[in-house]
Amino acid sequence: FEIAEGPVWIPSMKTLLFSDVKGNKIHQWSEEKGSDVFLSPGGHTGRVPFFEGGVLGSNGLALDTAGNLIICQHGDRRLAKLAFDNITQEGLSTLTATYEGKRFNSPNDLTIAANGDIYFTDPPYGHCDFANSVPGEGMVFVDDKREIPYCGIYRYQAATDKVSLVSNEMDLPNGIALSPDQKWIYVGSSDMKDPKMWRFSAEDGSGGVFFEGPYGEADAGWFDGMKMHSSGNLFATGPGGLLVISPEGKKLATIRLPDPITNCCFDENEEYLYVTAFAYVARFKLKG
Repeated sequence: FEIAEGPVWIPSMKTLLFSDVKGNKIHQWSEEKGSDVFLSPGGHTGRVPFFEGGVLGSNGLALDTAGNLIICQHGDRRLAKLAFDNITQEGLSTLTATYEGKRFNSPNDLTIAANGDIYFTDPPYGHCDFANSVPGEGMVFVDDKREIPYCGIYRYQAATDKVSLVSNEMDLPNGIALSPDQKWIYVGSSDMKDPKMWRFSAEDGSGGVFFEGPYGEADAGWFDGMKMHSSGNLFATGPGGLLVISPEGKKLATIRLPDPITNCCFDENEEYLYVTAFAYVARFKLKG
């Protein structure tokens, strides 16, 4: 893989799906069958204006309340839906691609509420000049194809097909998760020079910085993907590895890995934690 991302566990298949953002594929892995390509292309088909040198594949993946796969597509700049009985390009449909008539930047990650509403982030990584960027120091963005001048956090309302803006306060919103009571939206900032996590009210969008350390002197990295554990603790990729953060905003632990990690997810029983890194996917058994 070039950049593995967006892992999601599919209970009915006992299978992990994950994106290769640069490779423009969605992969699948199971203990029984190993690893294989699930869908290609995964996020970019050339159907809309795009930056040629951008990171254009799929990113965040999630299951909606009906069991469909919801895909954040950088290159096609939309949220797409895929039913498992038609795993083809023709089986993809657009949930939403615009806000107030303007095309999204490149939807990055998502979380789905119990009522079916989808919260997602829209930073400009599909417009990132990766060849001239230095991960860990700064990214170069090319804006000539962008239609929205900010990076939004949005809510797609399943019952009405309407999209509303939760917040446009963050420069680079990335990973996103909902609290178990559905009242709070947590969003990681992937600003490499100022890593922090924000929290917003799901009711009115008010919020601010929730967590900004402390970090150790050698803790390199930035906030990327995250998932909410049923305990209310957040498992978030961040400086130093995978951080476990309490509902009160205190760091409880850091799971250290040899390489920067991009995202994580649990299986349906929270028995295993899966993490994606640039070039690999790993699994950890959690204590009961």
